[in-house]
Amino acid sequence: KELTPYVGGSSSSDGGLVARVNEQILLDFDGTSLLTAEHPSGPLYDIQAILQPSTDDYYRKTILKIEEQFSDTEGKSKRLFLLVNPVWRDKNSWGFFGANRAQKEILDRYKTTFAMDQFVVRGRKISLLRTWSSHDDDGWSVFLTLMPYEQKREEEENCPKCIGTFSKRPSYIELDALVKSNIINSAG
Repeated sequence: KELTPYVGGSSSSDGGLVARVNEQILLDFDGTSLLTAEHPSGPLYDIQAILQPSTDDYYRKTILKIEEQFSDTEGKSKRLFLLVNPVWRDKNSWGFFGANRAQKEILDRYKTTFAMDQFVVRGRKISLLRTWSSHDDDGWSVFLTLMPYEQKREEEENCPKCIGTFSKRPSYIELDALVKSNIINSAG
């Protein structure tokens, strides 16, 4: 059965009621919180999001507690659950002792659906963008933007230029090689 997404407001099927949104501060010293939007039609239309979880074991346990009640596994109420702006990148972010547990309990279960990192490689501004769609399950795009001090050709605009894509998150060495080849190709 195809579901009509709930965007806001109300409809005749929910009796004219709107979603109730709650915010719960998790740890007041690090700015994390749990947001819950509960829809009158039930958990299938609800959304929960943890904002800025870190690698502290508290968050791993909190995620598991939420999954005990709501999950995509059989026998549990389905509810969209988001990890927004987590501070980890991969299992190495969790340290030596927590890496394998975090890989199994979190990283293997929650795919990165959107990410954007910006940094400088060889004096060039790089944007690494990950988006998810049904056509491109694991696509990372690399964009190059001219720095303010760089000279540009007359026909060039200072818009980001896609210089490559990767099926998995590229390493710094792969990004360096890509930028280096782009510098050589644009000079010729």
